[in-house]
Amino acid sequence: MVAMSRTTSTARSLQEIVAGLESLIDLAGRPEEMSRQSRSVSGWSVGKHVEHLTLSDEVTLDGLSKLLADPQGGKPGKATVVGRICLWSGFVPRGRGKAPSGVVPQGLDSATVRQRLLTVRQGFVELDASVESLASSTATQPHPVFGRLDASQWLRFTAVHHNHHQKIMRDIARAPRA
Repeated sequence: MVAMSRTTSTARSLQEIVAGLESLIDLAGRPEEMSRQSRSVSGWSVGKHVEHLTLSDEVTLDGLSKLLADPQGGKPGKATVVGRICLWSGFVPRGRGKAPSGVVPQGLDSATVRQRLLTVRQGFVELDASVESLASSTATQPHPVFGRLDASQWLRFTAVHHNHHQKIMRDIARAPRA
């Protein structure tokens, strides 16, 4: 089997992110579902998971813009072993990580989260024109747990991170109402 090209995998991650954002935008338009919570599944409500993803994506977009501005620059380094395993497997274990302070949800209202998601989605859509530059960039930005990630790895992380939280939100939605 021929390995998928870096440009193709970068484009695929970007497509997954945009598709995931579409569903989050739809969800943010339903405040009753955003308020849903199940302490047996998570300490956060569905809305807080959506807000966390929004905050994380805003940080990621900022980092990606820096990588695009200087695609061969930045500090050298690479992903940690944990980071490489999570990126390769597409799996983030539940309850093991703690959100960095800048991406901890504060309980924003659904309308505000939805508006910010629309902006985030637009940012990722606009990256489509830069897929080849993102895929070939050797510059890195630090992740608090996964080490230094290049642009393709950041996009892969974002897709994996979305999937992780969307699974939790589905479990919250399936849990009996308290």
